[in-house]
Amino acid sequence: MSAFAEFLLIAVLLFLWESTLWLPLRGIALRKRWIAGRWSVLDPSALLSFRKTGLVPMFPLPPDFGLAPCQGPPLIVAPDGGMLMETDDGYWIEVVVVSWADFQEEGHCLVVAGRKTRLTSRRWLEILKRARQRGADPVDAVRLAAKLAFSPTRASRELRKWHLVSKTLRWTGLLLTVGFFVGLPMIYLYRGSLDAMLFVLWLWLVMCWISGQLWWLAARVYPGAKSALRMDALLALLVPFHAMRAMEIASVHSFGTTHPLALLVSAGDMNHPWLQRFLRKLEHVKPTEHASVAALRPLVSMALATRGKVIADFDVMPDASKDLEAVKYCPRCHGMFLGHAMKCGECDLPLRDLTDAA
Repeated sequence: MSAFAEFLLIAVLLFLWESTLWLPLRGIALRKRWIAGRWSVLDPSALLSFRKTGLVPMFPLPPDFGLAPCQGPPLIVAPDGGMLMETDDGYWIEVVVVSWADFQEEGHCLVVAGRKTRLTSRRWLEILKRARQRGADPVDAVRLAAKLAFSPTRASRELRKWHLVSKTLRWTGLLLTVGFFVGLPMIYLYRGSLDAMLFVLWLWLVMCWISGQLWWLAARVYPGAKSALRMDALLALLVPFHAMRAMEIASVHSFGTTHPLALLVSAGDMNHPWLQRFLRKLEHVKPTEHASVAALRPLVSMALATRGKVIADFDVMPDASKDLEAVKYCPRCHGMFLGHAMKCGECDLPLRDLTDAA
């Protein structure tokens, strides 16, 4: 294998590595399909995951226009005024917060009363910071951040803003990728090394333009994620593969304070399978989840009310046409069971007969 072929092979491998997002397991990435126009769900734990993070692949050819790496609020306020934190693996635990001194930031993690959870973007902390500057206590600040995360109106506004500010990044990323993997090899093979070096200089100018766009996003659009975006801008100057995926990397901050439910409701996709599963979990609660569900239900009900819906509207029977032997089902996970079963082993809930009305 020639040195040039080895260079291309290494470049492709590095590009594929940059074409992945490592998100906290409690996050959900949405991707808008080009033809159908509906949102598909990318679960970080589905393909490859570790203890705290999971892999979300991007489309091989940038940019991934419809990618929206959403994440719900890491903290919510219980009805009794207590505070619950969602851990990296998706479980809710109670944390005791006395004052703002209990809040700390450690790397990409939020530390509250000694308990830690990972964040995709620092913008969520910026919401708390602004509320604190206005004189709010921690409970009111967390309650405000949760309301914003579940607001369909805000989710729609965030999506429109992102489409507006990312227009340039869409085409510069594609231009840089095609130029690096198609234009550069062709010029090197047919025009020689001197012309290839001049073309590399032009590609670096494109990288500078992308870096400037990221710097502008940090200064004017998403100041809450200023440090992370400026670091990405510096990397885009030096690493072409990072610059190729600048749009997708910046989208993490655009949707880092938006719950996926809010984005689906704002789009009017009330029949989305993920949305229906999420709402069934709130309607049929596991014995260990009463505290977190009691805190989430008012936020979800507020979001559904914008479409004239309530949580109970999604308590429906599953389609049993593909399992003719089943006579019972779990109202939470829609698992199908035979007649002798009495309880769902996964959800620990009593089963319903398929002949009953939901």
